[in-house]
Amino acid sequence: MLNPQSTAARQTLADLIEQQHLKESDVPNAINLAELSPRPSQWHSFIHTLLFWSGILGLTFAVIFFVAANWQELGRFAKFGLVEGLIALSVIGFCKYDTNQTIRNGCLLVAMLSVGALMALFGQTYQTGADPWQLFFNWAVLTLPWVLVSRFNVMWLLWLGLLNLSVSLFYDAFGGFLDHSYAIFVLNSLALAVWQFSASRFEWLNTPWAINLIGFASGFFAMWVFFIGLFDEQFIGIALWVIWAIAIFYVYRYRTLNVFMLSGLCLSLIIAANSLLIKTLPSSYDGFFFVVLCALTIGAGTYATLWLKSLLEKDLP
Repeated sequence: MLNPQSTAARQTLADLIEQQHLKESDVPNAINLAELSPRPSQWHSFIHTLLFWSGILGLTFAVIFFVAANWQELGRFAKFGLVEGLIALSVIGFCKYDTNQTIRNGCLLVAMLSVGALMALFGQTYQTGADPWQLFFNWAVLTLPWVLVSRFNVMWLLWLGLLNLSVSLFYDAFGGFLDHSYAIFVLNSLALAVWQFSASRFEWLNTPWAINLIGFASGFFAMWVFFIGLFDEQFIGIALWVIWAIAIFYVYRYRTLNVFMLSGLCLSLIIAANSLLIKTLPSSYDGFFFVVLCALTIGAGTYATLWLKSLLEKDLP
């Protein structure tokens, strides 16, 4: 991995080059001294990890696709035996390699994916007639103990994805008082709040890319419910978006600085402002309408960029 202070080192190096305190011929040596480029041992670790996870996923999907491609040729017991055998081998591998957390996580991930394949195989073989949402919900319920044991953020994200699918498919099947986007927005926002709160207590949860991914999902559906609230005149959608925006600004500006989340908030505010103008301005002023939208987008985008850049500069040691 790169040096944890690489962001500050890059900024310092860029300032030295910009102010002509560092000759162009000395830049490669400065990069090496600042350890901004990966060392051979780091490349070896990266390639080793990449090949390991590629092999894990390749093995899992190879078994699943083999069963699907040979559906007519394989008997019922052969299909179940292949998938259940993969689950059993994964659990055995998890128990055997008790000192290697990477292998244990890989085994549990294979087992978790194989459970989904087993449930789909069972439903297809015996034609249970269950609704699609039940497959993903039961998949999430059955694999929850493994997710808890793993302490692996990828499995937690996969489990959250299963919940999203089950909620969405449930609403498609039975409907609800509000659009399904409200339920998915609440689910992802609660997941973001719990994850962010827990990240300060559990080091393995404190991974920025996972937090940013959940934040992206929460922000996407926050905008979706805002659009529903604005154009379908449902006040609850606008209220939920306002609460979300205030919470994101407070947490990621004053509690723990996260420029990615703040940039997503800025984008959301710009889109919301443009949507309000589209809703309120008369449609007869076509030319003026587009001029106002362009001016608002350019001006707000420029201000947001300068603000985010100033936050980054203040955060640098």
